[in-house]
Parts: sequence; structure tokens; C-alpha cells
Amino acid sequence: MKRKSTVFAALAVLSASALLLTACAPGNTAEDSPAASESKVLPTTAWETAAAADVQGGGTLNLSIDSLPANWNTYQVDGNESDTVNTVAPTTGGPIRVAADGTTTVDPNYATSVEVISEDPQVIEVKLNPAAVWEDGTPITYKDYVSTWTAMNGSNEAYSPASTAIFDQISAIESTGTDFDFTVTFDSINADWASIFTSVLPAVVTSTPEAFNTGYVTTPMPSSGPFIISTIDTVGQVATLTRNPLWWGEAAKLETIIVKVISGASAATSFGNSETDVLYISSNADAYQTAEKRADADIQASGGLTWTHVTMNGSKGPLADVELRRAIGHAVNRGLISESANTPVGVDATTQGSYIFMPGQKGYEDNVGDAIGYDVAAAEKLLDDAGYSAGDDGMREKDGKALELSITVPADTPTNKQRAVQVQADLKEVGVAVELNEVPTAKYFSDYIIPGDFEMTSFSWVGTPWPISSSEALFSPVDSESNFTGITDEKLSALYDEANTELDADKRIVIANKIDKVLAAYVPIIPIAPLPNVYAVKSGLVNYGATQFETVDWSIVGWKK
Repeated sequence: MKRKSTVFAALAVLSASALLLTACAPGNTAEDSPAASESKVLPTTAWETAAAADVQGGGTLNLSIDSLPANWNTYQVDGNESDTVNTVAPTTGGPIRVAADGTTTVDPNYATSVEVISEDPQVIEVKLNPAAVWEDGTPITYKDYVSTWTAMNGSNEAYSPASTAIFDQISAIESTGTDFDFTVTFDSINADWASIFTSVLPAVVTSTPEAFNTGYVTTPMPSSGPFIISTIDTVGQVATLTRNPLWWGEAAKLETIIVKVISGASAATSFGNSETDVLYISSNADAYQTAEKRADADIQASGGLTWTHVTMNGSKGPLADVELRRAIGHAVNRGLISESANTPVGVDATTQGSYIFMPGQKGYEDNVGDAIGYDVAAAEKLLDDAGYSAGDDGMREKDGKALELSITVPADTPTNKQRAVQVQADLKEVGVAVELNEVPTAKYFSDYIIPGDFEMTSFSWVGTPWPISSSEALFSPVDSESNFTGITDEKLSALYDEANTELDADKRIVIANKIDKVLAAYVPIIPIAPLPNVYAVKSGLVNYGATQFETVDWSIVGWKK
């Protein structure tokens, strides 16, 4: 299960997590791929591309997710989860789309132009496509953007947005003569302004905090894309998407998209049995082997924006001590976890050295290795200095009390559990006892992680094409809806403000790496490994699969003629 996939904020993931090859983690039994030692440059998009004329009309695409959404509003914190975002993606869209190289373009289905008309103050002029309508036929207008901004800018604390980033820097949204032409004025320069124009909410969703927060817990939001969610079977755990009869663009090629809940442990088997058409493999070697055995399957690998980690709740208990967090950082063997994750699926392994950029991305520096790189001796010294002495059994204690921590993991997601088991084993080596706390997958985020009812946990963050602004909510402010660590550093707010208002790309990178060093120093999270996007798809599926940046055009996803 993935979490957090909105374009303006980072995202969290469950089953994309790394599998660990350890004696304590028997779930992954694949041998290393012989290609793993070869250096590979992964493409940003690895799916088979086909022009609309070369795609069949009709047909069904069968997809799987880990659980039905806890909230269908993807802008709200409980709905900002990538299974949810992926499910509703065929029903959404906006003026900006992202190309394969990470650059942005205007989507003519939603706008005729989007451009900066002033830099001081920064003003964006948007001209919407008057043909664009919501599912009930109501036109999409500037009023929807005003209403979305109102819900997302943090001015009304009754709303629970996943992130206020970018929205909180807008000072005005004003019509320039019609309901389809408007300007967005920022109170400061913002380099990532385009990130908030990839979609928009209808005014009915944002009309009140109640509507925004809970109005779409069981009901999908109105569609503005080529598909609508026509039925949700909560008993069978299936969502069915069909063509939007009011879609104004080129008719979608697919007739139906079936999204079915299949637990992480069973997803590969279902794909292998031809029950589904797409399998997100990530670094799951067993899934990779299963997919390879399916005769009509193709395996794709692109660069990714996902990185695994250990998040620590520093707001209470022993982990409020930064020296203990640093000790844990040095004790976790990130290199072994990375090797175990990537090499069995034929992709080079590396550790994640940044909280902001991905390896290979412009701006990336390893700011983590020196601060909390794997070093057992350093971990032991930090524990000694913090007053945790080793008893006769080698386990640490302080003032007669054993140092015992817990790591919360979602049940039925073996990848997460296996990584947690490796962390447990690593910490035992330095005398820190760790208990595994398995909780229901469907309640993992809503009942445990978001409320802060955990000590340590491990899932994955999925970034965006706007890595600086999108990472802010993970760490600052302390009460950000997406800062699960419960702590922050007071220097971060000013540094993020400086980076987000710097239009010179090279200067922004310098500031971003200052942010990275601050994060590595107080260790709210231990970055572990970047994950490639590895997918298996049924042969003949085009315009969908593994990609790092590119926005899926759901009108041309389908089966090749």
C-alpha cells in the first residue's frame, strides 16, 4: 500500500518497501540477479508508448490495491495515500501535466495557457478550457480554485489538508473578466508554483471543513477526468471505473478499469494467475520471480521517487534524545538493506543519502552517510555517552531500566515487516531491544502513524517532481499533518522559505543541501534506500507502467492494436 501521492506533497508507501534477505526474513528467497552488478542507467519512463491511433478501443484494465481508501479526498491527510491517488487518477486532471523528463507542460483538456505574467509580485495567469466540466455538468471555473485554496492554505484550522505548501503563499485568486480566466498572486516568489495546478477540487468538496474532512470517506469525489467511479463494492472490495459520459476530450480507449483490493502478500500470485494486468514489484524478489514466470508479461524498470526509511517519534520517550536517534542511525545497516532490496530484481543498489533529492537527480549529495552512516562503534559510543550501559547479556539499560523500543508495522505487508526485522536485528547488535508491533494494515496510518501512536515505524516516502517544497511538510512545522516525527528544528522554516523563493535553480540546490544537513544532524528519520519503479504488465498494455515523473494520460491507456 502506498501513501501520500499528491503532487504538492510527498507520499507514503507500505508494500513498496524493501524486502530483506536475512535469516529472520524468510519471505524473500530469490537469488541475486546476475545483472545486478552491472551499472545501469534507468529511463525516466519505461512503459511502451503508443499513439492513440495504435490503441484498441474498448477493453478492461484490472488493477490491485492493498485497501479501499480511508478517504476519497486526496487533498485531505487521510486520503493523501498513493493507493487512493492511483485509484482516482483516471478521474482527475488539471492545467499542468508533467513530461517524461520532469518538465511541465499545459494540458489543453483543462487550460489553453498557464504562464507567469509578473515576477514581482509573482502572478500566474490561467486561462481554463470552458469545455471542462465536473461529473454533474457544472463548469470547472476559477471559483473551484478559490475554494481549494481556502481549504488548503492553513488559515482555517478546521480543515485537515495533507500539506499547506504553496497554497499558504498565495495572497489572491481573482477573475480577469470571466469565470474561466483568472490570476493567482503570491505574496512571495515561489519556484514550485506549477505543482498546485495538476488538479483542483470542486467547490462542493471544499465548501465546509466537514465536507472536506469527512464528506468523502465513503463517497468518491466528482470526476473531472476521462473516467468516473461508477460503483464501489465494499463487500467485494472492488471499485469500478467507467468512461465519463461528459468527458469533453478524446474518448478514453479503455471501457472499464477494475480496481480490486488484494493484500500485498497475494498481489503477485494474482498477477501470476492472470487475475490482474499490472503488478508493482518494487524490490520484491519473490514477486519478480512470479512475474517472470507469466508468459504474457513484460517487466519494466524506471528511475523512482520512492525511498525507504525508519521514522522515529521524537516527541516522547527515549527517542526524544537526539543522541539516541543518532546511535540508532549508525546501528542500522542501510547498505545491506539496499542490497537485499534491489539486486534480486536486477537493479543496482545504493543507500539514500538525502532527505530531499534522489540519487542521480540534480542537486543530490550524500549528506546522511557522514552524519549517521553505518558504524557500530560510533553507535556504541553514543549509547555509552547517553548513559545506556551494556548489561551482562549485552543489552542496554539506564538507571536500572532496560532500553526497549518498538517498531510498528502493518500486518499482511511482509516487505515492511521484513525490513523491520532487519532493523530489529541491527539494533540488537548494539544492545537495543526492539519489539515488533503488528497492526491492521487498513488502520496503520489513520490510527497509529498520523496520531503519533508509535515509537519507530518504516514505510516509504514517494517524492514529486518538486522535491524541495514537497518535502517541507514531512519535517516542518512540528504540527504539520505530514510530520509524523513529532519534532522539528527551528532553522528549517527559514531555510525552506529561502529555498522556495529562490528562482535560480543552482542557488536553490545549495540551500536545499543546507536543509539536508540540518535534517541529518537531528535525525527525525533514517533514510535507507531509494527504490526503482519496477512493474510487470500484461503484454500489449501501452502508455501505463513504470515511470519516474510522467503524468499518465488515461485517455490513451489501453491495449495495443
